[in-house]
Amino acid sequence: ATRAVERGVEAARAAERAADGARGAKSGVHKNSLDYVGDTHVYRVKGPDGSTYKIGESAQGTRVGDGTSIRAEQQVRRLTRETGDTYTSEIRRTLPDKVSARDYETRVIERFRRMYGDDALPGNKTNR
Repeated sequence: ATRAVERGVEAARAAERAADGARGAKSGVHKNSLDYVGDTHVYRVKGPDGSTYKIGESAQGTRVGDGTSIRAEQQVRRLTRETGDTYTSEIRRTLPDKVSARDYETRVIERFRRMYGDDALPGNKTNR
């Protein structure tokens, strides 16, 4: 019986390590790495006239109070402070890993520029 308990404990520890890896926790993989597995969202920053200023992706998470992107809101505050105009942000989609989010971000940027021209998205210097 003791042996069975030990095997059960080891199996539980292995499952916990696998779950931690799936969340990106304690895996040693930086959230900016394409190897990162965990919630990563694609966001848009809107300019004062409501037009899209930039598309971005982040794994930093969302604010508890209002669910907005932590990274996008950092950029919104900086742009608002530097220009005096009001910028806003919204999350477009949350994906399960960095590769999926980066791919989606690139597709959105490319589609946007096909529709509105290469000068669209002044906050995106280039698409990846």
